[in-house]
Amino acid sequence: MSIKLNAGLATAALSVLLTACNPAGQADKTATADSGSAAEHSAPAVQPMAGPETPYSASEQQMHQAMMQAHGADPQETYALKMIEHHRGAIAMSEVLMRENPDAALREMAEKTITMQRQEITALEQWVAQHRSAAATPASGSVQPGA
Repeated sequence: MSIKLNAGLATAALSVLLTACNPAGQADKTATADSGSAAEHSAPAVQPMAGPETPYSASEQQMHQAMMQAHGADPQETYALKMIEHHRGAIAMSEVLMRENPDAALREMAEKTITMQRQEITALEQWVAQHRSAAATPASGSVQPGA
């Protein structure tokens, strides 16, 4: 397979994954009504377009909801929990693709995505467990009540 084809497939897969991070109909809520520059006020707001229902719609929506509900004890843990859900969404989307009987190149990419995302989920879950364990363990040298 040529490098151009591999790059094109990688770009297409990345585009699908990035699109899943902000499903259609979900406006960016990071800006406030009174913020922004003059340039922002002169240009029309760009809103995501609602697209047609696709085989990916359910997995995209499920991933988005799970990511929005993932909150940890601190920004690091929150990041890890959100990324776990993001990777689960990538697996679900890859599984949808596999049911659609893709050509060999996309099938291979989906299989690799599933394998890699499962490894990332395992690593993130281990990090979260260690992070929570460290947070629950008092710092050395501190005085314990009743000690």
